[in-house]
Amino acid sequence: MTAYGNYYPYPPNQPYYPPNQPLRQPPAPEPVRPAVLVGVSLWRLAIIGCALYGFSDATGWSENFEGLSQQASLATAIAYIGLLLYPAVTGGRRHEPRSPWLRGAITVLLLLVAGTFFGIMGGDFDYLPFEHVYTPLIVLVDWLFVGRNQAAVKWWHPLTWIAFPLAYLVYFLAGGIYNSLYSFLDPDGDEFAAMIGGLLVGVIVIGYLLYGAGKLKSAVRSGPPSSYPQHGYPVR
Repeated sequence: MTAYGNYYPYPPNQPYYPPNQPLRQPPAPEPVRPAVLVGVSLWRLAIIGCALYGFSDATGWSENFEGLSQQASLATAIAYIGLLLYPAVTGGRRHEPRSPWLRGAITVLLLLVAGTFFGIMGGDFDYLPFEHVYTPLIVLVDWLFVGRNQAAVKWWHPLTWIAFPLAYLVYFLAGGIYNSLYSFLDPDGDEFAAMIGGLLVGVIVIGYLLYGAGKLKSAVRSGPPSSYPQHGYPVR
């Protein structure tokens, strides 16, 4: 290579690209396989059906809308309708968003519903089982075994998944719901602050368990690391 003073035709130790040759662009992602898209869509329809049935069973579409269980079921149906329609937005190239934040937040919310109903309220399995058992269970299975974006969960996501429970708490206090529901959350009671603190800590702990499950699934799917040479091209 000819050098003129301190000038080099191209930086040393860097790959050389011929003049007037554009860099190759990465190929566009392939569409999701139809079988995968159909399977995931049917699964999400099942989740929507469970959530809407539970909501209908509790409210009759005319009353009892103020309970956390009812609002969590309705939020689940709305969220999964959005996820069901997501492939249409991407032209079938992706079946789920890159971020798992919404799925994680809904899973945490429903596990809070189930845990509070059975752990604090001493609930009966036969009382509104879709709201308290089946919908939380199917959404948990969705997080653990369906989809892939839970591998992209961030360490701080569990700290933000308290957003839905906090929003309901504001509504619960502002609307005076405690006068007719959830007597253990009476703001005039001596144990109110401790109960709220314990529930929020519980939500964060559940979130980090889901975080760990998402990372574990990612590690299992990826398998042992491959060998890569210096420039990052896989060994064939």
